[in-house]
Amino acid sequence: MRASTISLKKILRIARPALVLLFWLSVWELLALAVGNSYFLPSVFETLSALGVIIRKEYFWGSVLMTLLRVCAGLVLGIISGALLAFLCNRFSAVNAVVSPLISVIKATPVATFIVLLWIFLSGNQLTILIAFLMVLPIVWQNLSDGLRTISRELTEAADVFELSRKRRIRLIYFPTLVSYLFPAIVTSIGLAWKSEVAAEIIAYTKNSIGQHINDSKYFMDTPSVFAWTVVVVLISILFERGARALLSRWSK
Repeated sequence: MRASTISLKKILRIARPALVLLFWLSVWELLALAVGNSYFLPSVFETLSALGVIIRKEYFWGSVLMTLLRVCAGLVLGIISGALLAFLCNRFSAVNAVVSPLISVIKATPVATFIVLLWIFLSGNQLTILIAFLMVLPIVWQNLSDGLRTISRELTEAADVFELSRKRRIRLIYFPTLVSYLFPAIVTSIGLAWKSEVAAEIIAYTKNSIGQHINDSKYFMDTPSVFAWTVVVVLISILFERGARALLSRWSK
C-alpha cells in the first residue's frame, strides 16, 4: 500500500507540469471561443497552425539564430563589463562614486526609452546588442559588488600572512565566494536580455530577426502569427535559461 502511494505521488509530480500546461491552454481556448474573433485572440489551434507554417519558412532558423547571437553578444559584453566595474568600484572609492549613479540611472530608465533614444544614433544590430548589454550590466555589477563586500577581511589578512600569490587568492578566496553571486546574476540576465532584445528588434525593425517578423505579422494583421512568434520567443527563453542554469551548475561543481 505504501509503495503504491509513493508511486502515485511520483506519477503526479512528473505529470504536474503537463497538467498545468493543459489547464492554461484550456483557459486560452475558452477565452478565444468567448471572444470569437481571431484578430483579437486566436485559438490554440490557430496559433499552432501558424507556428507550423512559420517553422517551415526558409528564413525561420536564420532569424532565430541571428537574434540568439545578438543576445549572446550583449550578455558577454555585459558580464565582462559588469565584473570589471565591480572590481574597480570595490578597489577604488572614486570609481564607485562615479559609476554608482550611472548604474542607478540605467536600472531606473525604461527599456523602451533606451530603445527610442539610441535608435537615433545606432543601426538595428548595434542597437539591439547595446540594449541587451545595458540590461545585463547593472545586474552583474550589483551582484558582484555585493559578493565582494561579503569576502571576509580575516581571509584576506590570512592570505597576506601566508603570502599567497594573486592566482591562489583568486582560486581559494575570491572565486568560491563570487561564483554564488555571479551565476544567479547570469541566469536572471538571460531572461531580461532576451525579452529586451526582441523588444528592440520590434521597435527598430532589425533585419533578419524575430522582432522583424513579429512586426511584419502585426502590420499584415496576422494575429495568429504574432502569437506563434511569441510562443517561439517564450520557448527559446525557457530553453536558453535552463540550459545556462544546467551548464553553470555543472561548471561550479
